[in-house]
Amino acid sequence: MKPMTSGPRHAEFSKLTSMKVGGCSRELYEPESFEELRGLLTSLEDPFILGGGCNTVFPDGDFCRPVIRTKKLGKWELGENGRVYAEAGVGINTIIRKTVNAGLSGLEKLAGIPGTVGGGTAMNAGNGPDACFGKYIRKLHIISPGDGVVEAIEGSEVPWGYRNWNMPGRVVAAIELELEPGDRVELKREMEYYEERKLKTQPLSHASSGCMFRNPGEGPSAGKLIQDCNLKGLSRGGAEVSKLHANFIVNRGRSATSGDVRRLMKEVTSQVHEQTGYLLETEVVFARDLALA
Repeated sequence: MKPMTSGPRHAEFSKLTSMKVGGCSRELYEPESFEELRGLLTSLEDPFILGGGCNTVFPDGDFCRPVIRTKKLGKWELGENGRVYAEAGVGINTIIRKTVNAGLSGLEKLAGIPGTVGGGTAMNAGNGPDACFGKYIRKLHIISPGDGVVEAIEGSEVPWGYRNWNMPGRVVAAIELELEPGDRVELKREMEYYEERKLKTQPLSHASSGCMFRNPGEGPSAGKLIQDCNLKGLSRGGAEVSKLHANFIVNRGRSATSGDVRRLMKEVTSQVHEQTGYLLETEVVFARDLALA
């Protein structure tokens, strides 16, 4: 294996995640190639894989578990017949804009989704239950930690679920999409519609991790349940249930701690269960340190 282009370093999670909370990583790695990623996955003990940090909350204090951040895996290519190749660190919105401008249909309904291809694949990111990223993935290049074997599997082989690809223990290195041609003007109009809808209905000007709870399989959405329990504006420390969208917890003035977020989520879960009987499940990923695993 070639030497790493950059060795491990300390880093503040408030600068690596969209919620802007958490302590420090003692050992952060940022591979720039498949070869480097494979080497890290075979040599490090139980690393935590971090993509764009849009759906992840780290604990306060020092985080001893090694962290592999994939954002520097940024190669992508627009090929023939609607085929797109993208490594794990490419931004989802970058791919959406490039394909829409190329007159390729499908991803415009996902406009406004933050994060990277790797994280978006692992959580099957989407706008609602039907417009999900995994639907458009035709092939995945994945790595198994430990042995470092790279596999190419068909998208149809993945047991896609709601906000989960259901393949724990595997790491997304790259994906291939296959999109259909469409009218570029109409695609751009639809993309802008979804972007504007998010701006109007979600607190995008505040630090957050997006939707905090999964929508129940049946019945009202998580946001509707929280709103109907009159929990908008509820706060613990610097963390607050958004007054605009109840399924968002925002970091007011970027003064919240990870502990504030956890306490507020626990209170919301308790109140919703007590008042409605629904037990909300967490959508955001809370990173666990080795000492706590």
